[in-house]
Amino acid sequence: MGKGLSPDQIMRRVREAAEPVAASFGLAIWGIEMVSGGRATVRIYVDATPETLAAAAEENSGEDGVLEGVSIDQCADISRLVGLALEVDEVFADAWVLEVSSPGFERLFFEPAQLKPYVGRDIDVALLDPHPEIAGRRKFKGPLKAVDGDRFTMEVLLSVSEGEKPAPTEVSIFWNMVKKARLIHIFPDTSKPGAGKSAKKASGKGGGK
Repeated sequence: MGKGLSPDQIMRRVREAAEPVAASFGLAIWGIEMVSGGRATVRIYVDATPETLAAAAEENSGEDGVLEGVSIDQCADISRLVGLALEVDEVFADAWVLEVSSPGFERLFFEPAQLKPYVGRDIDVALLDPHPEIAGRRKFKGPLKAVDGDRFTMEVLLSVSEGEKPAPTEVSIFWNMVKKARLIHIFPDTSKPGAGKSAKKASGKGGGK
């Protein structure tokens, strides 16, 4: 950690260093996360600006709200420039690693407003504690149905009586209950006839430092 800096202070300093650099490339910060371990690892996700995403949605030029607008070279340049700024400011007292990438197709969500363009898509949500209305359950997968401020609703399958099929149920979740939420991306099946019909799923994270 930085000298006398709390994790929240470090995250704020990282954002302050990263936002103007990303903007200089016509990009925006999608989110920042810090992973503690043998040495601190900071991951910065950069994406097209909200204005660019909105324009693409109107023109249907993007695929499901995801643009291929962040290159490996841009990630490398942003990583180098942000890294230099953090070293000059001595944000970290010990060894640290900086990673910069695009959010990818299976992107993490860092705030509830980011969910809105993905209503109708499948998401994967892990909660900090079991859901108050569903005893013992912390993990949910299913289509996102609605987003209202800091609360969202998704459809999940819940077990019923033994021998019966799981029943679809809408679950309401407040953002402060969420430990991690990500988009589930299913690629079209490009296999040859007779080779199986299972859809392909993969992460689309871009390259970084």
